[in-house]
Amino acid sequence: GNVIRHMRGYMHTTTIDTHTSSVEFDFVKGHIAATMTLIHGLIDQGLIDRERLDLFFASFIGDLPHSRETLGLRLILDQWRQGLRDGDAEEELKGKLFEVIRGGRNN
Repeated sequence: GNVIRHMRGYMHTTTIDTHTSSVEFDFVKGHIAATMTLIHGLIDQGLIDRERLDLFFASFIGDLPHSRETLGLRLILDQWRQGLRDGDAEEELKGKLFEVIRGGRNN
């Protein structure tokens, strides 16, 4: 519980507006990837509630601007959230991490 509350406060300070520079967007992608890495460690140790985490990320993704630049990122984060809800193996979830670092899906 405390980890989620702390992460929510920290992540919401990085909310980006609709006119982001590539440097700002790279920072946000790196921040998300670092957070996902921490989450994978907590999942591995059985210390995290996947449903509460999913609700947290739903709120965070809702704060991302709905722009062409963030579309791929939002798609991959939605797939990662689905994996959390479905109880996917950590290896499958980690695959999404590298897609976030690359900027998400370009569909």
